[in-house]
Amino acid sequence: MKTYSLFNLSLVSALSCFLSFNANADALSSDGLTPGDSDSKWVVGAMAFSLNNIYKDGDNIHLLLPILEYRGDIVFVKDGELGAKLLSSGKTHNGEFSGGVLISGQTSYLEDDDTYENDSALIGLKERDAIADGGIYFRHKSDMGLAKVKLFGDLHSEKYGNRAEAQYIFDFNMQQWQFNQSITLIWQDKDRVNHFYGVSQSEATSNRAEYEGKSAVNLALAVDGRYRFNKNWDVKAAVGYVYLDDAITDSSIVSEDDIRFVSLGTQYNF
Repeated sequence: MKTYSLFNLSLVSALSCFLSFNANADALSSDGLTPGDSDSKWVVGAMAFSLNNIYKDGDNIHLLLPILEYRGDIVFVKDGELGAKLLSSGKTHNGEFSGGVLISGQTSYLEDDDTYENDSALIGLKERDAIADGGIYFRHKSDMGLAKVKLFGDLHSEKYGNRAEAQYIFDFNMQQWQFNQSITLIWQDKDRVNHFYGVSQSEATSNRAEYEGKSAVNLALAVDGRYRFNKNWDVKAAVGYVYLDDAITDSSIVSEDDIRFVSLGTQYNF
């Protein structure tokens, strides 16, 4: 019930903001676009992604992931999220304000116990379900960069909690090169933290203390670069760092204070 209340109240707020926007607007741009993106409708490709594993005894994670983006004027697919723009100011001298709804998800290393059956510190933990989230977003795009706020609540009957993100992406373009620097604050309520990092009484052992999650705010910093070979092909790379709140690192199944990641990929724009 709490999840739907958050979503409904936020949607009302979004619609109220929309009514105050200037009705004089130029053609709308897709909310699936971020600084440096081409104006293509579709993007496909592949990306190699590596990061350290914050769970005790867990191996570092190395993945080869597909890239699929769709940048429609209303509906868009971007970074694993399905979105729909519901409101926009259009392009104005102050930039473009917009907002809409999102469907997203969140998972963890503990989703499948076959993954951690040989990790001594994690044996005996129950699987943690992946979470489907519904939410809303607001964004403002200008020549300086892109500001975005997202509010999410879980779509499950279980109480998996809420999360939110506030992000700013700085835009730096130099001929065929594009560099973005981003800073993101990531909030998770106590139910979300407890789902992924909590240890119940039945899971506790002499070497694994019981732990109940608390709300957390993490800080993520990232730099990504893209080089365009032509109008269709480009290569991209990124490095990032996430500082984890004590509410996560205090868990008896977590051994890292931060997440460090790197990615390299190529994509075709059409």
